[in-house]
Amino acid sequence: MKNITEKLGKLLNKISEGTHLDKKMLVAVLLLVTGAAALVFSETAESRKAAVTEAAVTEKNGTDEYVDDLENRLTSMISMIEGAGETRVMITLESGSEEIYLHDYDYGENNDPGGKNSLERKDEYVIIDGGSGEEGIVVRVAEPKIRGVAVVCKGADSETVRSRIVETVTALLDISSARVSVAKMS
Repeated sequence: MKNITEKLGKLLNKISEGTHLDKKMLVAVLLLVTGAAALVFSETAESRKAAVTEAAVTEKNGTDEYVDDLENRLTSMISMIEGAGETRVMITLESGSEEIYLHDYDYGENNDPGGKNSLERKDEYVIIDGGSGEEGIVVRVAEPKIRGVAVVCKGADSETVRSRIVETVTALLDISSARVSVAKMS
């Protein structure tokens, strides 16, 4: 610790001589610059953290809106099935939406040490310089994958109604019947 203090004192002496400032003034200037740098860094870190949090909330809200819309549309369709009656629908997701980015494929020779040559495919994302830095080009957004659908309705005691509901849900959502549950509303 003593060695660091001595080196710091020597450094302050050299800077003081070169700038013609006394040591107290130099220490004050250095503290001011250090404080300003710390403030800028903390604001940058906070803004990054806020941006990540906002993106997560936006994704969650977008997914929630997607599920709510699907549930409402399914409820409307199922309640129109003869005999279904009052209906409630709940959908669970396996994953959120997924952005698919533009790829660039490059084929190059792969020289094997054993003497065999082959073509090797290299995938790279296409990156552009956007307003907030470099970013990929989104080709499409894949909808969230549905884990399961629960349907509760007054007419579910009828095998015919249950069968029609399962057929409707599987056709509309392109999921297997094993992912659909239909129960009678109490």
